[in-house]
Amino acid sequence: MTRIQELKVAGELGVSRGSVREAFLILESRHLIEIIPRRGAVVSSMESNEIANFCELYADLQSLCFSKLASLSGSNLGPLEAALDEMALGVSEVDVAVELQSRKHFVLAGLPLLENFYLSSVLKGLIPAGLRLAHLVTLAPGYDPRDTLRYHQALLEAIAEQQVERVQELVQAFHRREMKLALGCSNNGTDILHASVNGKN
Repeated sequence: MTRIQELKVAGELGVSRGSVREAFLILESRHLIEIIPRRGAVVSSMESNEIANFCELYADLQSLCFSKLASLSGSNLGPLEAALDEMALGVSEVDVAVELQSRKHFVLAGLPLLENFYLSSVLKGLIPAGLRLAHLVTLAPGYDPRDTLRYHQALLEAIAEQQVERVQELVQAFHRREMKLALGCSNNGTDILHASVNGKN
């Protein structure tokens, strides 16, 4: 497993070791790296049971978030529509980075409308892990970015039409599929962040 060393990162980025250490602590708090005293840090791996546990929790929280959004009347869904447009662009240009960023923007766009500090805080904290998982899913042989786009389009439509049960069904079905694809990659020994470091998109 490749070690990430403070001094090397600081030199490459032209920043102080203190800044790098602070960034490492943030990444560790989000379970993206593990800091090994006097040895640096290593990228955290996601084992099969962790993938399953995370997907279940993330699906439940997103289901709660978007179903609450669907129950509100007169909400401005413009930011979600903008994120969807960004996703459509990423899919059409086969740009995984844009697609993943737009998924993040879609979730973040709905949070201010909820006016629920705790739910928003928890979801924001899980987004980095969610993006790691989403990146792993893009490496799966059965992954088609158009499915992700269609899901978000259907989800936004259900939110706009205040179809709470439909929202819940869509979210749970999508995350079950994501989990299946991610577990397939994990069982084949694919590492999420190491794959991206090696230039696989």
